[in-house]
Amino acid sequence: MNSSDYNKYLSAIKAANDSTDREALRQIQKQLISKYGLDDRDADYLIRQFRYNV
Repeated sequence: MNSSDYNKYLSAIKAANDSTDREALRQIQKQLISKYGLDDRDADYLIRQFRYNV
């Protein structure tokens, strides 16, 4: 994952966490898994940053 995508996803996750928007987190998770898969270390780390279970 390139750094631009990483930073985009991280800021979206932080915003969704702050607003308790679980649906946004679900969508982010779907995008990360479909685009990078669960084997990508960056995608795995980003998913672990979710404050809420989705």
